Amino acid sequence: MSSMYLSFAVVFSVMVIVDLVGNTMVILVVLLNESMKTPVNYLLVNLAVADILVGVFFVIQSIITPALTHPENKTGDFLCKFVTGGILGWVGAVASVFSLVAIAIERYYAVMFPHSQRGKLTKTKITIFAIVSWVLALLWAGVGFFTTVYSKDKKSCDLSWSKEIYANVYTVGWTLVAGVMPLGIMGFLYARVVHRLWFTNQEREVTQMALLRHRKRVTKLVIAVTMVYALCWVPELTIYFLGFTGAIQLQTIHFNIASALVFFNSTINPVVYALQSSIFRGHLRDLICACCRKGWRSNQVNPALEPPRITSAQRRLSSVVSDKREECEIVSHEGA
Repeated sequence: MSSMYLSFAVVFSVMVIVDLVGNTMVILVVLLNESMKTPVNYLLVNLAVADILVGVFFVIQSIITPALTHPENKTGDFLCKFVTGGILGWVGAVASVFSLVAIAIERYYAVMFPHSQRGKLTKTKITIFAIVSWVLALLWAGVGFFTTVYSKDKKSCDLSWSKEIYANVYTVGWTLVAGVMPLGIMGFLYARVVHRLWFTNQEREVTQMALLRHRKRVTKLVIAVTMVYALCWVPELTIYFLGFTGAIQLQTIHFNIASALVFFNSTINPVVYALQSSIFRGHLRDLICACCRKGWRSNQVNPALEPPRITSAQRRLSSVVSDKREECEIVSHEGA
């Protein structure tokens, strides 16, 4: 095996571990804590599921498949379409893009129209958002199910288009669907939100100030996630667009770099949550400690005799009672 393949294998192996562990933790933190079950966090769960899908199928395509002898004929075509070709990973990648747009819409209405029922997200609306994001992702990235086949000459999965013009249109379409349109929508919505939160006069009552701090905290988190998305996807889309225009001749290294950037975007999101949200860090620490205690107690002869422990959540509660009460008021008032 080449040194380049080994380098990519090491990088992708590390990223898939971080991706699976980190995004699984995000899902558990939201689902196991009542205070985290807010509309924007449910959308982050949808984003985490999409990121896990990216991790699983990108690592199969980039690491496992090149190291194995791929079946040929119809079996090879089937595996390329549903396993080794990475198509389901790209479906997850597009679903994550649409999830970020849904989060931007949620933040826009939560900040700009906080008392309007029109913008208030309910469980039904969240479900619709999630379903629509996956359906649209499947419709767009699912084109690969019809164009991906096993190439005997290349000994790998390849794209087969009936006409070259279709391939060119699809390449340009990726730039619009995953780049220009979502970044344009999110940029416009977040510009309005940032202007409202940081550059306009707000009410000075205690409840309103607490609500304002909460909105700023959540908005900074989702903007950070969006910026990471832009930094990872814009180079990837630029590579493919330059290949389409003939400015560069696409090689394997270009595809590997593009896949690594999208993969990195899915991997880094949980880290962004931890860096931006002290509340998320606290729940994450509690979850890890609970898992460690459970594993330690399972090795004890009689864990029932062990004296009760004070959890980190209880320690934080005793020191920041006023903060917690403030957050409860915010959640009940804003519902986000």
